[in-house]
Amino acid sequence: MTITGTRAIAGQRGALALVLAPRAGATRTQARSAAAPLGAVNVGDVDGSGFAELRITNPGGGVLGGDRLAVEITLAPRARATVLTQGATRVYRGPEARQRTVLELGAEAVLEYLPHHVIPFAGSSYRQRTLIRVDSTATLIAWEAFAAGRVLSGERFEFDLLSSRTRILVDDVPVAIDGLELRGGGEPFEGCSYVGTLHVVAPGEADGLARTLAGVLDRVPGVLASASAPTARLCTARVLARRAPDLHLALRACREAAREHLGLPATR
Repeated sequence: MTITGTRAIAGQRGALALVLAPRAGATRTQARSAAAPLGAVNVGDVDGSGFAELRITNPGGGVLGGDRLAVEITLAPRARATVLTQGATRVYRGPEARQRTVLELGAEAVLEYLPHHVIPFAGSSYRQRTLIRVDSTATLIAWEAFAAGRVLSGERFEFDLLSSRTRILVDDVPVAIDGLELRGGGEPFEGCSYVGTLHVVAPGEADGLARTLAGVLDRVPGVLASASAPTARLCTARVLARRAPDLHLALRACREAAREHLGLPATR
């Protein structure tokens, strides 16, 4: 696998590119390029685990109609990082907005990509594409989550388009192509208001992890959930929830269980 770095999107409006690399026992930012409205805050090794924690920020508070956003994060060999967002991604009414995210993991790298859920407002149109390229010795824990709309304001499935597609490649061989394609109207979440998917890619067989996550999800109240190992290297969990706190409780419980199963340090 070839690590491309920040050159592909440097200088573009609405673009963020980061290269993270290990240095002095921790992971640091090696290269950075950002253009409004996207930015990132590196808060360092917050729990002593050797993971760099970065939070992607958007001072505008959301995605505007017509936005074209791009995020590219590269982990050099043996880098470890947790990437978060500042809060839920609000998608406002208007022409179709798009976000493209590319994540690349070098040899023995570990990445947690844990963005907050997307909230599509009434009349919004949003298309999200995520490509994750993983070295066969690297480890990935990644999730994505979506709301049915501004449910507390009485908006359910009143958006025009909500589209997401995630592709995960191990040594450039696809192991997962996943996503959703929804138009406004209907009740595709079985009466729930939030949906989330978590993917774990790691060396070794995934069956044991799938059984562990299934047991964890059985103990989370207020959700409909399952976990399976579609391929030898991939474990996938899916969650439907009526409330956002229940969704994130389930996703966080899976994250913690996955870290323990994979021998990664527990979060604090």
